[in-house]
Amino acid sequence: MRLLQIEPADEKHLRIRGLDRMLCGCLDELPRLLEQGDRPPARQRLYPDPFRSDASANEEWHRLMDSDLRHLFVTAGEIVARDLARLEPDPAQPHRKQLLLPVAHLNAWISALNQARLILGEQFAVTEAEMRREELHPEREQDVALFKIHVLGYLLQLLVEHARPR
Repeated sequence: MRLLQIEPADEKHLRIRGLDRMLCGCLDELPRLLEQGDRPPARQRLYPDPFRSDASANEEWHRLMDSDLRHLFVTAGEIVARDLARLEPDPAQPHRKQLLLPVAHLNAWISALNQARLILGEQFAVTEAEMRREELHPEREQDVALFKIHVLGYLLQLLVEHARPR
């Protein structure tokens, strides 16, 4: 049995159970972390140029799309922040919490978790090679960020599994 579980609560909600202090800490940071999305270097990662060698097309793309993308990103963050306010003790697991999550908010959560991982990766210059590292040191800021990227990625994976049509 996994300690962290996502299960249907009813037709319109999922229950995320087994949230320990560490994961709750990562989730508590989400709203503040998502606010960093408009700052370099995160902005470059969240709003990349879609064309490799066409500066004019990239400029037009950003002119047309960036404000809509930003609106979607901000809205996802607001939904997640509101949902996090409903975090409560898990009666079945002492020292852990649970969250009742509307199924209608799944896409917002997937977006917000993905944004947070990208922002952390850019803020701490995490490379693909570092993502594969198995030994992390809690005294190194980059390693703490790497740990958070992995923890949020695990939750993201579980949510994506529930978002897929069955």
